[in-house]
Amino acid sequence: MSYYPSNCDPITAHDSDPCEETEFGRIRSAGFVKVGYTFDVNDASAWHTGIANGNIISIPETNGQAPKASVVTGPPYGIRPGAVLGYDFTATYLDPNFNSNCGFYNQLSSSLNYRFFYRTSSHVYMTDVPVSVAPNRDVKNDLNAEVIWDVDIKWISKFFPCGTPTPDGVFEPSTHVSKPYTPPPIIIIKSSDPGPAPKG
Repeated sequence: MSYYPSNCDPITAHDSDPCEETEFGRIRSAGFVKVGYTFDVNDASAWHTGIANGNIISIPETNGQAPKASVVTGPPYGIRPGAVLGYDFTATYLDPNFNSNCGFYNQLSSSLNYRFFYRTSSHVYMTDVPVSVAPNRDVKNDLNAEVIWDVDIKWISKFFPCGTPTPDGVFEPSTHVSKPYTPPPIIIIKSSDPGPAPKG
C-alpha cells in the first residue's frame, strides 16, 4: 500500500437517489465462504448449491452488529495528511444453536480459510479477505439465562464490504439446507500387553 494519497484514480459518481430505501441494522444472518470459492451472490440457487456442498456455511438467524471500523493511516508528508491505508474491521454475532455447534466453532476458530458475510434488512455484505473467528460463551449463574455462542470476527482490508440485495428464500430457516457437523470418530486403542499372569 502506498503512503501517498492518490489524486490519479477516477472516482465513481455519487448517487443521490431520493427514493432509495433505507437500510436497517442488526446482523440478522451470518456465515462464511471458503476462500477461492466464487458464485453469483444474486442467485438464490447458487447460494443453496454452495451451502449443500459445504463451500458456504450459512447461519440464518443471528443477532449482532458491525461497529465502525478503525482507520489505519500512513505518516503524513509535506502539507498532505496521512493516507488512509485501510481499516481494522470487527463484527460480532450471537448464535442460539449452542450444543450442536461446539465442534463447528472449535474447528472454525483455528481456520483462516473463510471469508465472512452478514445480512442486514435487505442486503448481504461479504468480506474480500479471510477473517479470524473467535467464538466464546458465557454460562451465567442464572437458571433462566440461555447459553449461546458469542462470536467475534476480525479482518483488515482497504475496502468496505458493499451490499448486494438479499436473494429470496436463502436465509429463511424453513428453506435452509446445510451440511450437518460430523464429529470425528472415537478411536479406542487396546493394549496388546496382557499384563501380569495370575498367581497360583
